[in-house]
Amino acid sequence: MQIHNWRAIVLMSLLFAGPACGAPPAAPSRGELSLAGLKLGDSLALVRKKLGKPQSTIGAPGDHDYQLIYPGLRIEMIEPGRVLTLESTSPDYCTPSGLCPGQPLAEARKRWGEGEIYEGDDKGTWHYGVDEDSCFFQIEPDPTQQLVHSVAFACP
Repeated sequence: MQIHNWRAIVLMSLLFAGPACGAPPAAPSRGELSLAGLKLGDSLALVRKKLGKPQSTIGAPGDHDYQLIYPGLRIEMIEPGRVLTLESTSPDYCTPSGLCPGQPLAEARKRWGEGEIYEGDDKGTWHYGVDEDSCFFQIEPDPTQQLVHSVAFACP
């Protein structure tokens, strides 16, 4: 009887350990959708408070495609003055888990696996869904396909 119980314990531990060991990494969580201390939905006032005056802008506040450009960081706003998209090309602006442009692409692969590459995407951008909602997370590799060129996300 003791041998049977021992086998059951070993089998149960293998069942619980198996998926965790062999499962692909999970997609990024909504908590990863933050750069420069900003997150999606933050106000234009908060962006300016945290980052100051942008290097340049595209459009004007209230426009459908209003963008704030900082060195290494692009922020797209949606009405009524809320952050829609954040994109970093600078190692100064990393995700909360520490993924930064300039790091080896293998770092992203360890965290979340290889994302989906859409047909016709000549840059090979990795796309991930986030928390089963409309949010997406993207990692664009550099031309060598070895380093992270940019990290971007949005919840359209």
